[in-house]
Amino acid sequence: MKKIYLSILFVPFITLSQTFSEAQTGIRNFYYASSDIGDINHDGKPDVIYNGALDYDDNGEADATFNEIYLNSNGIFSLYGNLGTDATHLGDIRFIDYNNDGLPDIVSTGLSYQDIVNYKHYRFLNNGSGFSKVEDTAGKVYGSIEVFDLNHDGKQDYAINGAQYISGTGFVNDLSLYENTGTGFQLTQSWLEGSQNGSFKVMDLNNDQLLDVVIFGYDVNTAPFFKVYLNSANGLQVSQSLLPLANGKLTCADFNSDGFLDFAAIGRNENDEEYLGVFMNDGTGQFTAQEIHGEGLSDSSMDAGDLNNDGYYDFIVIGNTAGYEGVVNVFLYDPVSQLFTKASNTSLYGLGGGGNIRLFDYDGDHHPDVLMNGFDWEDPDLRSFTKVFRNTSGSVNLKPAAPTSLQVNKTGNTFSFTWSGATDDKTPVNALQYEIKVGTTPGAQDVAKYIVTTPQWFLALDPSIQNVYWNIRSIDASKVYSDPSVEHMLSINDSPVKTQLSVYPNPASEKVFITGENVYGLEMYSMDGKKLDVDLNHDQTINVSGLSQGVYMLKIKLKNNWVSRKLIIR
Repeated sequence: MKKIYLSILFVPFITLSQTFSEAQTGIRNFYYASSDIGDINHDGKPDVIYNGALDYDDNGEADATFNEIYLNSNGIFSLYGNLGTDATHLGDIRFIDYNNDGLPDIVSTGLSYQDIVNYKHYRFLNNGSGFSKVEDTAGKVYGSIEVFDLNHDGKQDYAINGAQYISGTGFVNDLSLYENTGTGFQLTQSWLEGSQNGSFKVMDLNNDQLLDVVIFGYDVNTAPFFKVYLNSANGLQVSQSLLPLANGKLTCADFNSDGFLDFAAIGRNENDEEYLGVFMNDGTGQFTAQEIHGEGLSDSSMDAGDLNNDGYYDFIVIGNTAGYEGVVNVFLYDPVSQLFTKASNTSLYGLGGGGNIRLFDYDGDHHPDVLMNGFDWEDPDLRSFTKVFRNTSGSVNLKPAAPTSLQVNKTGNTFSFTWSGATDDKTPVNALQYEIKVGTTPGAQDVAKYIVTTPQWFLALDPSIQNVYWNIRSIDASKVYSDPSVEHMLSINDSPVKTQLSVYPNPASEKVFITGENVYGLEMYSMDGKKLDVDLNHDQTINVSGLSQGVYMLKIKLKNNWVSRKLIIR
């Protein structure tokens, strides 16, 4: 375990090419809050969920724990619903589609003023018109939640980090894994060393498609630590110990666009001094720290995105200075100097005190806007505020192009997906991320749908899955999604089938002949997944004269197998 530290000075203030203006929203002013972004109604607009506490009598003190979901309608937020008395604060909340039905469910943890004896962990099922509680167990505070697919089965797992009280033992700092079995969740207590007042991320750090872990915070003895775990055939093992850090947050991005994830961290070091640094990946999952002197904050939060429309990831931070001043700062990455600059004149409001911050394009102009929450230390009642600031950039950012070269190979029940061809007008190809969607029928996502950071992925699927339909969307550094790629199809029996089947002519314009094998059934799909009404004639021909020019997919049933063939209509 080696420690690598490199202290550098960031470039002095520059003027940001655009500023932010406050937008009026109906989101309440939460205390001790966390938030997440998702799309509740599949309209392509990011919605918001908050957990936190509310000050009903406006005396500067939180009175009740309350969690609410806000629906985004063309940049105007309205209350979609709340989680009633089953609410938490001083913890975390996340969207998770754990049953792969396309509806974002919710998992949360923290403390509740409605139940001050126990820390709570809730899970809620989205039924399409609201949320119902399906899990109510012991939870954690002063921690966080991450959602991921650890074992590549397409089902979303999650982990909760933080402080937990265990009867007969007392307080422990624990990182627990909840592995999705399809019918429930298998809990692994103390999956890795847990922390309090810290942060963790689960991601692929060395592009081997295995998920690794970065975690920092206070251990059970209140000593800060910062560790990197790399995954291999032997499981997760500590590969590097970094500068001890706590009382802050992590954010991940490929800042230098070399194809490997870096991360930034903010908080307090082992000397209880405010710290801000960027940790650059050498491509093997080993990191070099670049400290940004004098810009650390405590009780902090951060997020990454392209804030100045140059295609490279920047980051934004919120928190307290040593003198308890609420601060929101933007740091821009310069690809020439490979250094970060702090922007001035952003017009962002200074909040702190356990602040929470998110970047999201709420108004659909392809520029990341700011959602923030925290204490206003200048307010005489020390009230907390929730604010949205719109990115006022007038420059154009086009959405990325979707990948065009989708390939899948199967070994046993493992499907290996690869793609290429994605481009963007600003974000370098190496820094693009991807949403992979896989279903058992055209257009479905009942196998998997989540974001990956490499142009390849694999899924180890249940043998009962007979067909795989999949597409990819590219995501640029401004969090803008491309249109879906053309949907591709593979039957699990396609690869091993040896057949004399012939489909001709190809390209075709009128009649297509299928010879060499007896055909027992046929289905035809457009490349957007729509099933077409095509008849198989007794002589094993099909008439395609009424179809538009383009590429189609034939799914042909033989005696014991289905096979697929591409067909071009001209």
